[in-house]
Amino acid sequence: MKYIKEQDYEYIINKYHDSNKPFDGHKRFVRRDEIFAPETGMDGEMIKEGILRQDEALKDLPHPIRKARAFAYVLKNTRISCDPRDIFPAINMIDRPLNDTLINRWKKEVFEEILPEIGEKRKYMEKAGIVTIWPDYDHSVPVWERVLELGFMGLLAESEKARNERICTPEEDAFFEGIRITYTAILDFLLRLEKQATATKGAEKLANGLKNIRQAPPKTFYEALLLNYIYFMLCEHIEGLQVRSLSNFDKLYHKFYQSDLQRGIGEQEIRTDLAYFFLQFTAIGNYWNQPVFLGGCNADESTVISELSYLFLDVYDQMKIYNPKIQIKIADSTPKDFVLKALDMIRRGNNSIVFVSDATIRKALMRAGATAEQARTCDVKGCYEYSIQGAYSAGMNYLNLLKPMEYAMHQGCDGVTGHFSGLASPAVESYETFDAFYAEYKRHLASILAVTMHIVNSFEDYLSYINPQSMLSATIPSCLASGKDALLGGSVSNGSTVCPGFLADAADSLHAIRKYVFERKELTLTQLRDILDKNYEGAEPLRQKLLADREKYGNNKQRPDDLAVDLVNFITSRVVGKPNAQKRNGKWNCCFHVARMSYVQGAKTAASPNGRRLGEELSKNCSASMGQNREGATAAILSITKIDATSFASDAALDLGLLPSAVKGEDGLEAMYGLLMTFTRLGGHALHINVFDANTLRDAQAHPEKYQDLQIRVCGWNVLWNNINKEEQDGFIRQAQALV
Repeated sequence: MKYIKEQDYEYIINKYHDSNKPFDGHKRFVRRDEIFAPETGMDGEMIKEGILRQDEALKDLPHPIRKARAFAYVLKNTRISCDPRDIFPAINMIDRPLNDTLINRWKKEVFEEILPEIGEKRKYMEKAGIVTIWPDYDHSVPVWERVLELGFMGLLAESEKARNERICTPEEDAFFEGIRITYTAILDFLLRLEKQATATKGAEKLANGLKNIRQAPPKTFYEALLLNYIYFMLCEHIEGLQVRSLSNFDKLYHKFYQSDLQRGIGEQEIRTDLAYFFLQFTAIGNYWNQPVFLGGCNADESTVISELSYLFLDVYDQMKIYNPKIQIKIADSTPKDFVLKALDMIRRGNNSIVFVSDATIRKALMRAGATAEQARTCDVKGCYEYSIQGAYSAGMNYLNLLKPMEYAMHQGCDGVTGHFSGLASPAVESYETFDAFYAEYKRHLASILAVTMHIVNSFEDYLSYINPQSMLSATIPSCLASGKDALLGGSVSNGSTVCPGFLADAADSLHAIRKYVFERKELTLTQLRDILDKNYEGAEPLRQKLLADREKYGNNKQRPDDLAVDLVNFITSRVVGKPNAQKRNGKWNCCFHVARMSYVQGAKTAASPNGRRLGEELSKNCSASMGQNREGATAAILSITKIDATSFASDAALDLGLLPSAVKGEDGLEAMYGLLMTFTRLGGHALHINVFDANTLRDAQAHPEKYQDLQIRVCGWNVLWNNINKEEQDGFIRQAQALV
């Protein structure tokens, strides 16, 4: 691999997982006790036992202090390695030891003891596939500019300064004490790592870097990378809060890059340092991939894209990796040749890139109350979500848009389990018009939205009780000014998000009912319900007719598209801007991202009127159902951009499939560019692209050994084709077949 020595690559790629064994991306945080020298620390399970023993003696103290003391215990005792084959240290306890001990204990306390009714309701709704809800500790972004400008020591000093300038309440004092303990432990840990590196022959660069970022903010490109990596590892794997962006990289790292060049550090060394940095995240193997974003605009509206942006893509492309994943903010000032460079990477199979529209994001954030400056400097995070800097927006609340249809057709009962929803509906034969049925569908949808928001509002007041956040809070000035945890209203914005999923399946199913039942009268709604209850058994001709109907959302067909738009408007009118949990003092938002719910909730969803069978996957994001985009890429773009993506300040992503033959040569690259720019200029939010054909995917399914490096864009992240199951592979084959 270019930039990285072969022996170094073998060490790094195995330091967090044994690459010779099958890799399960869903069990991605696994310790490797055996490869760390025992004299560098304790066995991992002993550390977890020690956390609980220590906490027993601290049980009368506030949670921020107890958690900080546990954090310090882990950093003092975890095994470490500073190896001459790597310029970044290895930390053994990547399996989230605080989650397995204190955090899970406190979460259980909230849902089983403090809010038992809420806990039971949440369990039922998740089991039935109605809504999947969990406390969201998965979408944080520190204020990276402050992290890089102040360093760990500076962040501690700023917190102590804020503490000393006020007369603290007991709650505020516990908040600041948690930060003090946490950041003191980080500095002590850096000293541990530094001593280890100093004693290791060949690790001089790492030793010096650790010493420098312990004593001061980073001064070089490598030191900035090292600090970023250390923050990420400690926050994501020890503190128990996912770091869902490694920063607006080209904007924040450009000054380090320029400074290095002026000092005489060569570009090749910078490229090599960046390659070793990238490889850390490939080695960790987070299934969802680790996000980092490029681009956007400076204050004068000039582009952020610089020579560092091009270098970043160069290194990434030559490494042939898919983790970390890259988001690119596209603005009018973004250089065309840079965009073409990224598109060329995608068409060659290096497609761990998503494009997000700077203009759409800014409009949405300002519409939600952000200032123009906050909107311009916002973070892109997760898959393609976004928020202003210093915000904490929680959003693990996935709502199934097919379930209200089941209720409306079964007198308020679930179409799979028969369980009564609590809201009765008329007998199915009593619906005289489509409008009457659609109104009943919306009544159930409104009820599910209200119940979901009530559940979330109830437990989000306890987010910081379950998992107080000292590392993140110290980076956010508003937290220090208020003396409040980032998850308890201290952030600049404290939103909650509900994620309605399967928009295409809902719109297509509603349109099928309107068309075949109420307009053409080819069957009654009672007959359709009975056919769905039998999972199309004995009605295969009808199912094929429904599947073959080309009047589907995602094909620029007005009637199903209008239903999709109406559903979005109905949902946003009942969600966006509503107050959330009392202590968080924020507002509700919504998005249309589904993550893996296409499969998880799809398995619990009855057969639907668009031809989908019981248990089959559901549609992704704001895209057409798998295999139903038959009118091409332009039609898909025209459908999704009918949705006002600025009416909710979160994601509305299009998953676009293109044939290799359509993107060949200069004309093909120009065609890709034209599609992207059309998408952004029509108000689209996020676009990611798979370039594949059905024959290649079938061959890859039959002969996986020939396609070890084949990447596939799943739903906001990339995986290797060979690492997804046959059900998912079949879905992508159907999508590719529809492109022909």
